[in-house]
Amino acid sequence: MNMIKLLLLVLSLALTPYLFFSGNAHSENVVKQHLDKHPLANTQLGDPGWVFDAAKADPRYPDMVEWAKAGVRGGIPFRDASTIVKTISPGTDNIQGAIDQVKNGGVIILKSGTYTLNSPVYFKSNIILRGETGNPNDVVININFRQTWEGWASKRYGLVMHDVKNAFGIEDVTLFYLVPNLEPKDNTGYSDKWVQGVMNNDVDRDDLYVGLIKMSGTTSDSWVDNCRLLESGTDPILTEKTTTHLTFRDNFVDRAYNKGGRGNAYFDMRGQYILVTGNTIKRIRHLAIEMGAKYVVVTNNYIEVDVNFHQGDLGHNLVENNTIRVPEWHRADANHNNWKVFATGNSRQHQPASSENMLYKNITDLRGEGAKYSDPNVVYAVLKYSIGAYSEKPPIHGTFYAIKKE
Repeated sequence: MNMIKLLLLVLSLALTPYLFFSGNAHSENVVKQHLDKHPLANTQLGDPGWVFDAAKADPRYPDMVEWAKAGVRGGIPFRDASTIVKTISPGTDNIQGAIDQVKNGGVIILKSGTYTLNSPVYFKSNIILRGETGNPNDVVININFRQTWEGWASKRYGLVMHDVKNAFGIEDVTLFYLVPNLEPKDNTGYSDKWVQGVMNNDVDRDDLYVGLIKMSGTTSDSWVDNCRLLESGTDPILTEKTTTHLTFRDNFVDRAYNKGGRGNAYFDMRGQYILVTGNTIKRIRHLAIEMGAKYVVVTNNYIEVDVNFHQGDLGHNLVENNTIRVPEWHRADANHNNWKVFATGNSRQHQPASSENMLYKNITDLRGEGAKYSDPNVVYAVLKYSIGAYSEKPPIHGTFYAIKKE
C-alpha cells in the first residue's frame, strides 16, 4: 500500500463508529434516527439467553417459531466465556499457522497491528479469532492476493470456513482487500448521481475477484461479530446453501471493486436459520437472500443497498425493523430503476422468489423519493418477481421476531 492510501485507511478506521456514512450532518442524523426508532437497537441480539416469546405468538403466522431460532444456537458466547489458547503478533506469527497449531479449540488473540494474507486462510471447528482490544480498528487483516474471473466458482476468499462446526467466530477485527494505488469506484453522497463505472466488473483490472469471508459445506453455529469488512474484491460475505445457524452482528460493510453482474459484491445469504442484525451495509451491489435461503432473519440493520430476493430462495425469510435507504446512484446504468428498497431477479435470468417471505416495519427511502413498503399496518411479501401487500392484519403484538431474555 502506498503511503497516501495507508494514511487514508488509518484515518478512516480511526473515525468514531457512527460517522460512517459520508461525514455530513444529514448522514449522522439518519443514523441517530435509526438508533432511536428501532426497539431492539440497544439490545445485544444474538447473545446467549434469547428464546422464543410464546406470549407474542400469532397463530396466523406459524413461521414466528422458526424465526426465533435464527442465528448461532445458544447465542454468540460472551467474550469471557472461552479460554485463550494462543496469542499472536503481526510480523512474527501468521494466522494460518496459529490455527493449525491449536488442537482442541479456544480463542486465538491477535495483538494490535496489521497482518497480511498472501493466500486464503482455512479455519477449523471450535476456534475463535479475536482482536485483542475489542476495537476492530486496532487489528487490520490485509488480504493481498489476486484472482481472475474464470466463472463464478473461480472466486476466492480471504477467510474460508468449510465444514466448520461447534462455535467458530471472527471478532473485533478489520478485513481489508489490499490493492495498492487503486480504490473501488463509487460515490459517497446519498443523493449523488449515477456515474459510469460504479456498477461494473473488471474495474481497471480483471484480477480482483477475491471476497473477504466464505462459509460453505456443513458450516454451522459460526459468526462474524463487531468487524469491519472493507473494499472487498467481490462478495464481502458468502454463505452457501448448506450452512445453518450463523450470526452476522454489528459489522460495518463498505465498498467493493467488482459490483457488476455475474453475481458479485453481494452480502450473500443462502443458508438457513441465519441472523443478520446490527450491521451497516453500503456501497456493494445487493444484500441478497437467495439460492436456498430459508428462515433468514434480517433485523435492526442500517442498509444503503437494496434487499434482493435474487434467485430461488426457499421462502419463509423475514426482513423487519431495518432502516433501508437506496441511494440515487445505486443503479446498474443511468436509466435503471429496478432496484427498489426490496427487489427480485427477473424472469429472463433468475428463478422466482419463493413464498412466505415477510417484510414488515422497515423505515425506508428510495433515491430520495420517500418511503416504499413501509406502512406499519401492512405486511408486505415477495410475490415471485414483485413486491406487494400480503396482509393488512400485522402480527398481534407488532413483531414477527418474537423473542425474550430467559
